[in-house]
Amino acid sequence: MKLSKEKQQHFLKNEKILKKEIKIAKLSKNDNVLEIGAGDGRLTKLISEKVNSLTVYELDAVFKPIFENLRLKNTKLIFDNALSHSWKGHNKIVSNIPYSLSEPVIMKAIKEGIKEATLTVGENFAKLLKEKETKIGVIANLYFDVKFIEKIPKEEFEPPPRVNSYLIHLKRKKSTEIELLIQTILEKESKTKNAIIKAFQKYGKTKNEARRIIKETGLNFETLEKSTKTISGKFIETLREKLSSFL
Repeated sequence: MKLSKEKQQHFLKNEKILKKEIKIAKLSKNDNVLEIGAGDGRLTKLISEKVNSLTVYELDAVFKPIFENLRLKNTKLIFDNALSHSWKGHNKIVSNIPYSLSEPVIMKAIKEGIKEATLTVGENFAKLLKEKETKIGVIANLYFDVKFIEKIPKEEFEPPPRVNSYLIHLKRKKSTEIELLIQTILEKESKTKNAIIKAFQKYGKTKNEARRIIKETGLNFETLEKSTKTISGKFIETLREKLSSFL
């Protein structure tokens, strides 16, 4: 079967690394797992053997006959965009995701309450996760313990992508009080100022007390007027630093 670079079809062919993904994910019969961008099912088979249920998303219907031949009883195959479906009821993701989906997958995993994710991502995205001031790096590390397991040379894929990859593992962390406050702020779809006020109200502060806190921090007024969806990673870190003393 001819694979398409245009469709981001770069399939990991190294069976040793595929098995390592399964080991890192610590799968059991208690797990209900998602796989995104399953391709020809080479990882799918390994996941299916270990778990209670597996939901697989794949956009390219050319792989349908292959999956039908696999006959995996505990596996549901959906030919559609995984991002347009609910992930509720699943606790883990194990996937060699298309590189362009790396950030959207992690952000949706946060929103949907996914507990763990074992992923291969592009090397450039892995660098963003390591940076303290990139927004995705700050947010991912706010919710997850992020571990960089192994660099995977591009030659281990067919066809080879333009860059190397990384095998990473994300596990939902036990957040500190300030991390929980920042999470509450980011989850509010409103002006950042209003989100801070509402977050502090959950901690028993009045609106006036929350406004006083904001004033005392000296936070940038223009940024406070922006939506929480548009603030930078650097500003999120500033919020963490400035607001921690008020808890």
